[in-house]
Amino acid sequence: MQKAQMRGMRRTKIVATVGPAVAGPVKLERLIRAGADCLRFNFSHGKPEEHCRAMAQARSAAARAGRTAALLADLCGPKIRTGSAPEGGVTLVPGCMVEVLPGSLESTPHCISVSYPGLSREVRKGHRLLLADGRLELVVRLVRGKTVLARVEKGGVLGGRKGVNLPDTELSVPALTPKDLSDLKAMAGSRPEYVALSFVRRASDLAACRKAMDRAGLAESRLIAKLEKPEALANLQAVLASCDGVMVARGDLGVEMPAERIPAAQARVTEAAACADKLCIVATEMFESMIQSPRPTRAEVSDVACAVRDHADAVMLSAETSVGRYPFEAVQAMARVLEEAEAEQVRSGRLSPAPCGETRGGIPDALALAANLVSERVGETVLAAATESGSTALYLSKSRPSSPILGLSPVTATLARMALYWGVLPVRIPKLSRHADLLDEAGRCARRFAGARPGGHVVILSGTPLGRSGRTNTLHLRRL
Repeated sequence: MQKAQMRGMRRTKIVATVGPAVAGPVKLERLIRAGADCLRFNFSHGKPEEHCRAMAQARSAAARAGRTAALLADLCGPKIRTGSAPEGGVTLVPGCMVEVLPGSLESTPHCISVSYPGLSREVRKGHRLLLADGRLELVVRLVRGKTVLARVEKGGVLGGRKGVNLPDTELSVPALTPKDLSDLKAMAGSRPEYVALSFVRRASDLAACRKAMDRAGLAESRLIAKLEKPEALANLQAVLASCDGVMVARGDLGVEMPAERIPAAQARVTEAAACADKLCIVATEMFESMIQSPRPTRAEVSDVACAVRDHADAVMLSAETSVGRYPFEAVQAMARVLEEAEAEQVRSGRLSPAPCGETRGGIPDALALAANLVSERVGETVLAAATESGSTALYLSKSRPSSPILGLSPVTATLARMALYWGVLPVRIPKLSRHADLLDEAGRCARRFAGARPGGHVVILSGTPLGRSGRTNTLHLRRL
């Protein structure tokens, strides 16, 4: 299980989206070998059974590659889209009036259908309709019955099934759609480690998703809130308290709010997530140019390095790996940039310190901070969390130590879950009943997986009795 030496190991994890460009067992294995720590399956596209089949292939591919990879199932949510369009799209001319109707009719230059039945009830005169990631803009002039009459402010070519954003309109649509409920049932047998809920606005959205996950048999999956709406940022603390992690989904977020405000929003979310001991993934257009180009732009490289400085636990590739021409090169390039950004922080003595020293996770969280402090004082150290659920390893991760972290567990699902934790290398150990055996096993793992040498130290966090979740209460310092 992951026999790489850990001293030079990349800490920030990579989420890679699965799609046609990496379909099939061979390509999935190659994607994992390239450096993907977590594979994302976007249920907005394709059929649920196709994603479930790909998840099974991904688990087998990870086993063949000798690596641990987490699986993330991304729900579609209430994404509003336009209807189909003729080949080549339709041209919307600035200044022209366009009818916007509910339904799925093919678009014309003077009539566009959208997939939201309640549009005419909720938009008002002066509200904006942003199409195709904000590249086209309509402004409502008149609402009559089910018809919305809008003026084209920013024109261009509109293709079929393009996204619609309504930044001025408070929509009543629930975050969890009938399709999402059906998809949760379909994916239950695949047991993804993480489920992401799209277009979260408030804590109640996440509570509803938790209940649906429990009913579908996904109670063990962790819930990620995708932050794509300004309302989510306004309710950030409540949202963080209701999920296991957040994703800064800068695509829709950048359409819903001015683009110049996105960097500050990203920094605010990553810091808040760190203080709350919650995972944080930064996503969208990180290496967008690599959809067509074999190398990223300098601006994209700086963007990824900034995410490292902002305390992100993971960064995500979307179209770059799902439909791009260079999916494996994108992952490898991402890994190189992350490694260099982290190395620079080590050289400068600015390795991302934990933004918050509070121990909101109780005793395990306090012990994690203590382990970090011990490692800073005693010299060369490996940190090891013996964990059933993965929580202790997460607390160690969020304290941002400079020492390597081993997540030791006999539980397969926990090992996969820890693959997304910053700085954590998941290592399978046998189920043990004696602390003496655990200490010996931790020492062996520190030497084998983290390059620990005689005279070095390993700090082991564990609980009494062994094998029971939520009992972490012991810090043991052992010299090798």
